[in-house]
Amino acid sequence: MEILNKIISVILMIGGVMMIHKTLYQFLGFFVRSKKFPKAENLHTYSFIIAARNEEAVVGNLIESIRRQKYDGRIANIFVVADNCTDSTAEVCRKYGAVVYERKDPEHARKGYALEFLFERIREDYGIDHCDGYFVFDADNLLAPDFVCRMNEAFDDGWKIVTSYRNTKNFDTNFISAAYGIHFCHNSLGRHRPRSVLGIGTHLTGTGYLISSDLMEKGWHYVNFTEDDEITLAKAGEGIKVGYCEAAEFFDEQPHDVKTVFNQRVRWAKGRLTNFFLHGVQAFKGIFKHKSFTCYDMFTHYFPYGLFSWILGIIYPTTSFVIGLFDPGTNDYKGMVINLGITLATMYGTELLAGALTAIRERSHIRCSTGKLILYVLLFPWYTMISIPVYLVAVFKNVTWVPIKHDDARKIDSLVKEKETEKV
Repeated sequence: MEILNKIISVILMIGGVMMIHKTLYQFLGFFVRSKKFPKAENLHTYSFIIAARNEEAVVGNLIESIRRQKYDGRIANIFVVADNCTDSTAEVCRKYGAVVYERKDPEHARKGYALEFLFERIREDYGIDHCDGYFVFDADNLLAPDFVCRMNEAFDDGWKIVTSYRNTKNFDTNFISAAYGIHFCHNSLGRHRPRSVLGIGTHLTGTGYLISSDLMEKGWHYVNFTEDDEITLAKAGEGIKVGYCEAAEFFDEQPHDVKTVFNQRVRWAKGRLTNFFLHGVQAFKGIFKHKSFTCYDMFTHYFPYGLFSWILGIIYPTTSFVIGLFDPGTNDYKGMVINLGITLATMYGTELLAGALTAIRERSHIRCSTGKLILYVLLFPWYTMISIPVYLVAVFKNVTWVPIKHDDARKIDSLVKEKETEKV
C-alpha cells in the first residue's frame, strides 16, 4: 500500500508540473489588460452560420442582432440549418431574411453533422469562397452591436480562427446559470486573455467564433460531440492557432436545472475524451514539428489529467477504505479520512479562489447584484467538483446528444442597456 501511495504521489506531481503554466495564467489574466488589435485596413465580407433545433423562441432575436451590426463592410448571408425541427424555426428564420436549409436525420442529430450538411449546401449553392470568413453561432446567442467590427480587426491582423468574449444572458437566474457564467468569464480571465497577451493560441468554446473560408475549402468534418474541441486540437496539430478578441462580446443562454446540466456536462466530457484520443497525438507531434508552445498548451488543456487526479485522489482512497473493512488492520482509516477531507477541501478552495478572482476582475461583464454574486461565488466550486461523477459516467455511458431548450427571449438592447446602467 505504501509503495502504491508513492507511485500515485509521483504521478500527481508530474501532472502538476505539466499544468503549472495554467496556474500562472490565472494571475496573469487577473492583472493584465487584454490584447487590442490595430484598426483594420480591410473590411472583409462575412457570412453567418447558425445551427438551430426547435429554437423558434430565440433565433429571431439573434438574426436581428446580426442585422443591426455597426459594420461598414458587407455581411453576405445568414445561413441557418433547421436541424430535425418540429416547430416553426425555419419559418421564423426566413421571416428575418435568413437562408434556411432544413435537415432530417434523427440518427445524426447533433451540431457537428448539422454544420457539415450546411457547409455542403453552401458549397453547392454559393461557393465556399463567396465570403472571406464564417461566423459560427448557436441560435440562442445575441451579439453586441460592435461585435463584427471588433472581430474584423483580429481577422485583418492575420488570425485564421478567432474566438470572442462569451458572456451570459441569464447569469442571475439561479446558482446553476451563474456557475456557467463564472466558468465562461473565467475562461477569458484564466485562459484566453493570458494566451492572447503572450501570443499563444487558445481554444474554442462552442460558439461565437470566426473561421476563415479558406480553412473550409475541404469542407467541415468536425462531427464529434464537442466539435469546438475537435477543431481546436486538429488545427493546433496543423500549426494553426486560435486567436482571441476580447473586445468582441456576445451573450449566451445557460442551463438552469440539474438534469440539463448533468446531461450537457457528460456530453462535453465524452467529447473531450474522444477528441483527445483522436487528435491528441497530432497536437503532441506539433510541439516538435511546429516548435509550438500552443500545441503543448492545447495537449495539456485536453489531457484528462483532472480525471486521473480525481480518481487517484478521491476514488482510490475511498475504495481502499471500503476494501479495508473486510481486512481489518491493513489500512489507516483515520489517515485516509483526513487525506480525503484535505483533497476535497483543496478542490473547494482552489475553485473558490478562481471564482472570486473572476468575479472581481470581470465584474463589469456580470449582470447580477453584489449580494447574489457573493453567494454564487461561494457555491461555484460545485461546477468543477461534479466533474468526478460526470467523467465516470462519460467513460462508461453510450452518450447521445440531447437538445437544450432555450426560452430566454430578451433582445440585445435590453442586455447592453442593463449592462451599461447596472449599479454595483
